[in-house]
Amino acid sequence: MVYQRLKDSILNGTFPPGTKLPSVREFSEQLNVGQSVVREALTALKAMNLIVMRQGEGTFVQSFDPSELAKSFQFTPMRPDEIRSLLELRKILETGIARLAAARRSDADLSRMRATVDQMQTNEPTVGEEADWAFHYQIAQAADNPFVRSLIDTIADQMKGALAASRQTLFRIPGEAERLRQQHVEILRAIADRDEAGAASAMLAHLTHVEARLEVPEQYLPAQHRTPND
Repeated sequence: MVYQRLKDSILNGTFPPGTKLPSVREFSEQLNVGQSVVREALTALKAMNLIVMRQGEGTFVQSFDPSELAKSFQFTPMRPDEIRSLLELRKILETGIARLAAARRSDADLSRMRATVDQMQTNEPTVGEEADWAFHYQIAQAADNPFVRSLIDTIADQMKGALAASRQTLFRIPGEAERLRQQHVEILRAIADRDEAGAASAMLAHLTHVEARLEVPEQYLPAQHRTPND
């Protein structure tokens, strides 16, 4: 995956801080992938504050603290009741956000979301969690409302923690990974079709499904969330 390869090249020092990265065209030729794939990878790296894009100058690797970067991928475990409370809030917020995204999304927004949904097919847990979060955040960006983005930013850490914890439970259920990916595909399809009601409905169906699937027998829960007598 291009995103992972570029991120690894930055983190392992192949592209140290201050380095001017090759152009999108050059990366495309070097990696034998389309330029849109490279742009999506660079957008993700920019969101992580690993690179900065300077108009008229190019793209440069930023200085970063490895310990702080590692912390950004470590989330405080959330209890099942906390996850369900957050899901209640997300159903209120994200159905409306999906409706706005369907009305306002740009072709670039759509391209980013498609690339992210493609990443969900990976078997690498960390990449899957990042893609799941990125997809929902990209929908908020596509809604084109600064207050929506600000609101999502305020609960970003909780959302990431809930995604990490809930995936431990959900992905133990046979076939659930593909069901969840397909739900994201349906949300994406409605947004692509500018179907506002369909996007809101698909988002609500997805979050309601996750909420229901978390009501599973305790043996499916991660060990730290089981009762002492389990």
